[in-house]
Amino acid sequence: MSERWKELVRQPLRGAPPYVVPAHPNAIKLDANESPYPLSRAAMEAMAKELMSVELNRYPDASAIELRRALAARAGVAVEELMLGNGSDELIALLCATFAEPRAGQARAKIAYAVPGFVVFRTAALAHGLEPLEVPFGPRFEPDEAALFAAVAEHKPNLIFLATPNNPTGTQWPRSTVEKLIAEHPDVITVVDEAYLSYCDAKSCTDLALAHDNCVVLQTLSKIGLAALRVGLLIGRRELLAAVEKVRPPYNLSTLAQRAALKLVVDFKKELESHFEEVKRQRRALYDALGQIAGIEVFPSGGNFLLVRAKEARALHDALVERGVLVRLFDAGLLAGCMRITVGTPEENSWLLDAIKAALV
Repeated sequence: MSERWKELVRQPLRGAPPYVVPAHPNAIKLDANESPYPLSRAAMEAMAKELMSVELNRYPDASAIELRRALAARAGVAVEELMLGNGSDELIALLCATFAEPRAGQARAKIAYAVPGFVVFRTAALAHGLEPLEVPFGPRFEPDEAALFAAVAEHKPNLIFLATPNNPTGTQWPRSTVEKLIAEHPDVITVVDEAYLSYCDAKSCTDLALAHDNCVVLQTLSKIGLAALRVGLLIGRRELLAAVEKVRPPYNLSTLAQRAALKLVVDFKKELESHFEEVKRQRRALYDALGQIAGIEVFPSGGNFLLVRAKEARALHDALVERGVLVRLFDAGLLAGCMRITVGTPEENSWLLDAIKAALV
């Protein structure tokens, strides 16, 4: 076979590995930054009753208007200032597709983001023909504002993705950084990714997104306990969202996802919020416990996860898998020797700590 089709794949994608999610049934899953707390029986029964009336032979509401109204009220914005996507992953891709026009003198439009960071920023850029501009964090994954501003001034990206808290490092960017980016670079769109905002004490930047036409905010229901629904939110001024709307697939959010999310975020809001608080309590306890284990370096985090560094990270990771515990191994480049551990229930965290101690003996 000639395999001539390979010549049609974008050059930067040819050597890139796909995003692979390994299957380990019955393991303790601390590798995907999911909420460890399932919904109550009452919530599940209410959702099941709601979904019984769904007409599966009909297309979803293309505008998802009822869910948008509820989420807009939750965020304190107008319904026209909020767009929904199939997870924030799709919204990141739509932003890359919309704002991909190269500037004068540039062969390709650029997007900037801090690294180590969310892998979808890079893959979405490459898939849409944009050039990634990666700006490293400091030596302990702290924000490096000077490096970020220097890179933006020199390379003039179309988009800046600023994840705060950042995955996988847990880094939080000061709100003042967002304000300075908006003010000093009015021709660059600052995208504030707030996927993990529920797990820190920072204020949302939605007010900045509504006050300025070069800022938008990404949020998601995936990290608040509804990962299976795949509902992402994009918040910004209506004229900017109208541009993104031109590339949004008309039925991108299923009826099942719309109806389930509406029922849960409205009627079971307090239940979901109680899970945030418990995860934050468990994160503090897990941070302290990991810090007491010889050979483990743990970094502060504003998310529902902790980044740790170990001398033999790959061997430790494999030992944890053998003991039925899944964590995310990186162990390459800027994340050499690192693993990301999602905060679990007290029982899961205890099992994890015992497994680490046993593996390091």
